Amino acid sequence: MSTCGRRMEPVGRFQRPNEEYVIIHRCMCCDFERFNRIAADDDFDLVLTLPVLPARTSREVKAQQLEALLAEQEEEWVWSVEAS
Repeated sequence: MSTCGRRMEPVGRFQRPNEEYVIIHRCMCCDFERFNRIAADDDFDLVLTLPVLPARTSREVKAQQLEALLAEQEEEWVWSVEAS
């Protein structure tokens, strides 16, 4: 489940170095991502129809989100300083 509790949908897949397939689910509201290994009862043919996305870890995603937030806050700060 996402942090906001809204619906998450599969948006892509990647394969880990150990050849394990991972499905990326993204919240349609807050863009939170979760990585799930495929299960034995998953439809593998359906998994293969998902777009291939670059492999990444949740730590990398959190770092990218933090960088984006800091950049956004910096832009707001610059704008407020220029307006003064």
